[in-house]
This record gives sequence, structure tokens and C-alpha cells, in this order.
Amino acid sequence: MKKTVLYIIGVIVLLGVAMVLYVRANEPEVPERVIIAHAGGNIDSLTYTNSREAVEHAIECGVKYIELDIVISPEGEPLAFHSSDDMIDTIYSCDPPHIGEFTASPLRGKNGKTYTPVTWREINEIFLAHPDLIFVVDKTDDPAILEKYFPKLKDRMIVECFSMERYKEVTRAGFKQAMLSEEAFSPSAIIWQDIKHLFNDDEPRVDLVAIGRDTYNSDRATRWFIKLCNIPMGMWSANDRNRASEMFNKIPQARMLYTNEVEK
Repeated sequence: MKKTVLYIIGVIVLLGVAMVLYVRANEPEVPERVIIAHAGGNIDSLTYTNSREAVEHAIECGVKYIELDIVISPEGEPLAFHSSDDMIDTIYSCDPPHIGEFTASPLRGKNGKTYTPVTWREINEIFLAHPDLIFVVDKTDDPAILEKYFPKLKDRMIVECFSMERYKEVTRAGFKQAMLSEEAFSPSAIIWQDIKHLFNDDEPRVDLVAIGRDTYNSDRATRWFIKLCNIPMGMWSANDRNRASEMFNKIPQARMLYTNEVEK
């Protein structure tokens, strides 16, 4: 019993010290109040199209941060793809599809309209034509693949990472920003990485996490840890830009908000 009490006290003290150490003297380089077009943003009231039309629509609406769901074809080439209830499923021979199958026909919305599929070629074309855009990458966090296919966008890419090891790899590779997914997020993992950073500058501190709104609202421990440690978040989903403005005001740690509807 005595050992248990001492153990609990030790854990509390350690957590308290870690949290104190976690309050940073310098703000991380994450911009304030940034809207992210989720899966390219909506187009004709459809979401998750990851289509060229959606991306161009988001740009027309003034959104500078564009998120795409990047999967890797059997040929090893990146393409933007996400299943959605708004779309008519195309039967591919595998998932993710071969790049030739993916580009052979347009994406079909349940509204009767068709949209242009996006591969790494179109992504480079669009983003290089708009130097002020930031490319937010979901699904793929392999820095070697991203560097190979998007070499000129590296310093404009925020990469969601699904493990702490990948977070460190992406950070060390020199991308604009690594963002730790909620799948890899835990207070203990963040604290341990923070402690390692104190003794080794090559161990990056976690400066940005991706957290779903539902997770943030329902998980009290996660919510209070983020507040106490002042961890910047890329939070999804805000649903629309008006809702995003409300969330920015209520949650100081929400630096970037994914929205499906990008109309002003």
C-alpha cells in the first residue's frame, strides 16, 4: 500500500514537472486562425471529392491551406482519393486503384456532375501555379515518397504523421511542419518526447497535433492536457467558416481548422 502511494505521488510529481517544462518560451511557427479546405473543400455541395474543381473552388474562395487525402497506387505514385457518400463508387480492381484506372474516367457525384481526379502531377501543377498555397497532406506520411514526388513543395507541406517516429522523420527531413495525428497522440508520448528534447536538440518537440472536434469534446484528459500544455491543434471539422470563427474564439489552442464548406 505504501509503495502504491509513493508510486502515485511520484507519477503526479513527474507529470507536474513535465507540464511545467512543456510551457515554451518561444511560440511554435504555426500561424493563427488558418482555415484548411478539408479534402479540397466542398464543390457543388459535395464533400471529400479531392477533385481539381474542389481545390480550384477553395482557391477562388481565398483559402490558402488545402488538405488532400494522398494514397499510393500499386505503381507507387501518389493520388488524391477518399470514398464518400456524396460520390458514386467507381469499381477499381484494387484499393488504392492503379493510377491508370483512376485517371481513365472522371469522378462521378451523386448530383449527376463529374469531376477531375487528381494525381501528383495535377497537385504539382496547381500548387506551383499558386506560390502562396500550403499543401496539407493526410493519409501518407512517408517523407521519402513525398520528397520524391513533390520536391518543390517540401517547404510548403504540412504532413499529418501517424506515429511519433514518422513525426520525427518528417521534422528532420525539413518539411514546413509535421503534425502528429490523434491516432499517435497521448499525454505520455508527448511528455516523453518533450523530455528527450530537453537533453537532445535532435529530438523534436511536438508543436502541432491533429485532433478531431468530437475527440476534443469527449476526451476530458486530452482536452485538459492540451489546454495546460498549450499545444497547438489542427482541429477538424468546423463544418463551415462561420463555425470555424466561433471555435477560434472559444479554443485558443485551435490554430488551424479543417472545414468542408469553404464559402465566405
